[in-house]
Amino acid sequence: MTVKAWKGRSAVVTLLTAVLALALPTGPAGAQTGKTYRGTASVVVDVYDYCGGQFGGNRRFVGTSRYRAAAQLITGTRQSAGRQVERNPFHWEFYVGKIGAVGSFQLGSSTIVTASGRDIAGNPRDPRLLLGYWVTGRSGASWSGKLVDDHRAEGASFNHFWAQTPLVPCRDLGSIVNLHSLKEGATISGRVSSGGAAFTIRGATYDGLYRFRIDFSG
Repeated sequence: MTVKAWKGRSAVVTLLTAVLALALPTGPAGAQTGKTYRGTASVVVDVYDYCGGQFGGNRRFVGTSRYRAAAQLITGTRQSAGRQVERNPFHWEFYVGKIGAVGSFQLGSSTIVTASGRDIAGNPRDPRLLLGYWVTGRSGASWSGKLVDDHRAEGASFNHFWAQTPLVPCRDLGSIVNLHSLKEGATISGRVSSGGAAFTIRGATYDGLYRFRIDFSG
């Protein structure tokens, strides 16, 4: 599968211009894995830059990229730390493509990080800290929710998209593969049951450069 590149109106902007490998991670490190749903994701990515206007700086639409890639949803027991439990019916992580390759996605409902074993007063405490990203709910097989906290402030973002990004904005001076944190407000909606999973994820990156839709069936 090859992802097309587009040119901007007045400056060449490199988009998703690599072949997205179909290899997937074997599983999230340290996570309790339950059921794994393997399938295919159909992805549409709208690309923007800030090179518009007479002197640049205005956000403008550059082009759209469409591709398909192997994907998997991994579910397991809800994560907990101390007295906190993630606000999801199950812990989940979702991967599209080979993580770190152009066009790949990594999403997860929560993670546990290690902090100090004592509070500010010096009292012992659980050093594990639960960081929740998504809040989802389930009714029967129906499943939906929203990305409510990206935890960028703590330097612990997990929900990412990788894209080929210009070295210098608005200049044709080469590019590198960069990860882009997903913006709060992304949504997921579909169905998850013992027999399979099918859902749609819609969202954008924090920097405003990418807006996407992922349709998964597995």
